[in-house]
Amino acid sequence: MPESAAIAGLLCALVLAVEVGTLIGAVFLLAAIALYNKMAGGASSPGGVPEPALGKAMWITFATSVVQLVAGVVIEGYGEAVEGARGLVAQLISFPVSLLIMAGMLSAKLPTTFGRAVLVTLCYMLVVLIVVGVLVGIAVLVFEVAFGEPTNTAKH
Repeated sequence: MPESAAIAGLLCALVLAVEVGTLIGAVFLLAAIALYNKMAGGASSPGGVPEPALGKAMWITFATSVVQLVAGVVIEGYGEAVEGARGLVAQLISFPVSLLIMAGMLSAKLPTTFGRAVLVTLCYMLVVLIVVGVLVGIAVLVFEVAFGEPTNTAKH
């Protein structure tokens, strides 16, 4: 296969991965807003956050990811400049920066306050943790069933 065809295939796969990742992130965002609104008394309540359409949620998720990518590159560059525990420094800095970026993007793109956006961001992280935890639990269960030691329940 020519090298240009391989590069074109990788670029197509990258575009598809970005689209699917953006869609999944938008669904998580909508779930996080719904969770927050449920706790706040509804989307129409004074403390509620309006739910965007799926397309707008995808744009918010995509823009947040791009800004977080740029911030991650900058933080990693800072981590490279610090001798010793550069990985730890980068991880300790990147989590709150990521939270602030998403909250800032939500407060800029949705008609809501920064404080509510922070709470929606925390709900987003909770939704992601729950979904990932369920998927990991299912994977562990499947691997245990598929590759686990067979139990012998027959008595001799």
